[in-house]
Amino acid sequence: MINTRKLRFWIGVVILSLSMMGCASPYIITQKQKTLVLKPNEGVVMFSCKFRDKDKPDQKNVFGLASLGLQENNQYKTYKQKQFFLIPWTGESYVKQDDLFLFLLKLPRGTYRMTTLNGVFRVLFGSQYFASVNKLFDVLPGQVSYAGRVCVDFFVSKVKTHEIKVEDRFSEDESHFKNGYSVLQSRTPVKDLIY
Repeated sequence: MINTRKLRFWIGVVILSLSMMGCASPYIITQKQKTLVLKPNEGVVMFSCKFRDKDKPDQKNVFGLASLGLQENNQYKTYKQKQFFLIPWTGESYVKQDDLFLFLLKLPRGTYRMTTLNGVFRVLFGSQYFASVNKLFDVLPGQVSYAGRVCVDFFVSKVKTHEIKVEDRFSEDESHFKNGYSVLQSRTPVKDLIY
């Protein structure tokens, strides 16, 4: 008889390990790409993430991001038909001076829910952590849309909990994305609803 808890644990370890290795994902747009070709029903979403330890606000690089969980949010599909995406963090789009993680993803058009940010605390005896996000955003065909900056405030020294807020940092983030991604030089991002 198979112990399902152990099986789930080892599946999680394998997924996290693969995502930390920077597996190739068809949804990630890398900084090395020179062109951006979109199919008629595809669009691009860009957003940033910032992680802070509320007990040590000046400390940088408190969280080692491994992957991002997205779920299709389509009211016309049953739960089992909705796609779930586990997007690995490749590590190339980290802005060190601002301690900022950048995501530029090519997805089929639709509404998506950012469900989790997965990673490891960078403290002594760091532990695995899944931060629940619950952020909705739209992917519009043929457009690059900005979904905001997801700020995660951790309370590491007490009980490992977190608070999430989404901020509108469009002008600041747009300059980071344009400096890092040559495929965005000829495109004008539109701002999605920030909530």
